[in-house]
Amino acid sequence: MHLVNPETEASGKVTGDPRTEDFTSLVHTHHRDLLVYAVSLTRDTATARDIVQEAFIVAYEKREVFDVTRDFSTWMRGIVRNKWREWLRKNRRYDLSDNELARIDLDVAAWQAVRRNDENSLFDSLEQCLELLPANLRETVNAYYYEGRNGDEVADVLHVAPAAIRKRLQRARSLLKQCLDRKLADTTQPSPS
Repeated sequence: MHLVNPETEASGKVTGDPRTEDFTSLVHTHHRDLLVYAVSLTRDTATARDIVQEAFIVAYEKREVFDVTRDFSTWMRGIVRNKWREWLRKNRRYDLSDNELARIDLDVAAWQAVRRNDENSLFDSLEQCLELLPANLRETVNAYYYEGRNGDEVADVLHVAPAAIRKRLQRARSLLKQCLDRKLADTTQPSPS
């Protein structure tokens, strides 16, 4: 079950009580960060996506008991961590030591803080550039990178030849690089005084 389309994720910090905030905006705001965290724990993108989705379901069900004096992203990381531990028990997979887990928690928290403070982050620029892509390229990028499908699967879903998917991805990467280069150049230029 997918609660969010990562292509439409919002960026920025959401404050306030998740009991009254639009839960969808909280999902959009925190999905990417939690996915990064879950991938660092599971080392598998598909499993990480499942864990994050399950965590959002739990958060939604428990939104009434959320302590508004706590940080929402910290609360969500705790839920993701618990879902990961459940996954470990069910699958009898590797385990991380407490020190490794604490290091990952600190790294992700620091990364989130930098993203919140950087109003024009690379991720925000990438989102803006994605929106500028033609629709056929944007849907190909979404299916391949965000949904995690391989080239043949994307070709089946979009009803085009696999060679066309490869060409679309090549074109999209080229256009995204050009767009990001322009955005980075604009942010590094000194503003006229």
